[in-house]
Amino acid sequence: MSIASIILTALFVLLVLGGSFYLLVAVVAMWRSPDALSRLNQLSAGIMVGIPALVLANIVVEGAQGDLTWGKVVTAIVAIVAVLVVATVASEVLGRAVLGARDGSAEDYAPGADLS
Repeated sequence: MSIASIILTALFVLLVLGGSFYLLVAVVAMWRSPDALSRLNQLSAGIMVGIPALVLANIVVEGAQGDLTWGKVVTAIVAIVAVLVVATVASEVLGRAVLGARDGSAEDYAPGADLS
């Protein structure tokens, strides 16, 4: 085994364990959160850090095995960007659903506001 192979293997292990651990911590935090909005915030943080780390780990292992192509790199970049965009939009939509907000104005959040 060469030094580069050992370094890539260590990087792969760190990314897989780090991404998996981050997702696990996010799930435990969601489970312990008192309300739906807090759970939603934990979910978006777990997805925005854990999933890209796992995709990068896949790229590292492909490179270590010598099977890495430009198509796989572009696919990984598109996957990471798509996850970040979808998680952001989903977090916004679910947050509005949890709060019962329509357009973000102050009257949506007023305790006695008429929602009709």
